[in-house]
Amino acid sequence: MEANLHLHSRYSDGSLWPAEIAARAAASGLAFAAVTDHDSLGGVPEFRTAAAALGLGVLPACEIDCALPELSYKSELLAYFPGAAEPSGYARTDAFLRRIAARRETRLMAFVGRAKEIFRRGDLSFEELLARKLGGRRVAEIDRGALSFSKVDLYEYLKARGLVATSVEYREFRRAYFDSGLFPDGRFPRVLATEVAEPVLADGGVLVLPHPGHQFADDPRRLRAERPRLDRLLREFWELGVRGVELYWYRGRETEEINALVREAAEPLGYFFTYGSDCHGPGSSKESLGDYSGDFQGFPGFPAPAPATARASATAQPGTTTATAP
Repeated sequence: MEANLHLHSRYSDGSLWPAEIAARAAASGLAFAAVTDHDSLGGVPEFRTAAAALGLGVLPACEIDCALPELSYKSELLAYFPGAAEPSGYARTDAFLRRIAARRETRLMAFVGRAKEIFRRGDLSFEELLARKLGGRRVAEIDRGALSFSKVDLYEYLKARGLVATSVEYREFRRAYFDSGLFPDGRFPRVLATEVAEPVLADGGVLVLPHPGHQFADDPRRLRAERPRLDRLLREFWELGVRGVELYWYRGRETEEINALVREAAEPLGYFFTYGSDCHGPGSSKESLGDYSGDFQGFPGFPAPAPATARASATAQPGTTTATAP
């Protein structure tokens, strides 16, 4: 079943709402998809409702920022809930993420306060940033407590106010304002991967390691040279309860090579594989919905996804890379 299980909405740092993503996913030829917002399950109900009308298969999912200090790992884990028909099926994880979302919001408020000083603009406000993030929706129309704020929201807000040039990419912005210390990041440590695993597994969820090539600068030569480190990472995450590894769109010719190396290392340990392009939507630096997908066979221990029957006839966008099942 053609699937892309790594997409982001406005509930975190994407540019579209979940219903808009469902429409684009169905139109692109996908049969199965998942919105995986950073530290938020807030978009799941809307995504599921919109997808049902389109015959698009979906499941609750999110991407949780975390760390595994003993491996110097600072990235994320994907969490999927294939057995959850209702929000109560992932209630522990949702409560865990809402606590993180509250901390994220407090941090963004502090960033806006600091921006007033840096740019000498007293008219900047968190309320205005929030209105921009909502993209025309009213607060009453969304799950407010599940909104996940990040530095990207500050970046987009300052660009919209003309204080950061539109030509400046996010990485440049982060280096200039955060790495330099102009915006002190404060004490906002990532939660430990062990803390993530506890509620997800208690909810019957499935943990997947996303984009492992990022740990090696998306460089297949470095991945080969540091194969023992990859092996250790995979063993440590297996011990933690992670059972899947994501085959990912690395935005170039390296994609196929990196995924082959990852598969070669992960298969002997018993891992299964998902497929994701990490799309953040139009206008973002990761507009990749139609760039990568794969023939997903389902989550071990759960029924295979049912074929989409009501989906309108559509073909994948030009340039799409379709991965074959391992």
